[in-house]
Amino acid sequence: MEHDQVQFYALLNNLLSSENEVRATAESAYDAIPAATRVVFLIAATTGTTCEEQVRTLAAVLLRRLISSDFEKFYPELPPTTQEELKNHLLLSIQSE
Repeated sequence: MEHDQVQFYALLNNLLSSENEVRATAESAYDAIPAATRVVFLIAATTGTTCEEQVRTLAAVLLRRLISSDFEKFYPELPPTTQEELKNHLLLSIQSE
């Protein structure tokens, strides 16, 4: 899982690329990841300190989009522990703002 998270950080970096081809490839790869998996990686990216701030910001934006557009699809697929982690993450984010 750690290796997958590192690959996901690289994918987020590629989404920020100024090169159209790199960004387009990253967008296709991002869209191919199941929403339930994406949410786990995005939570880790927003809370982790191993990636740059612009990557964490992008992860937060993508997480918000995912929650607002596909919540009913991915949430029931998440294990109860991940559902709880998502709830806690959202509550902590709201409290810190």
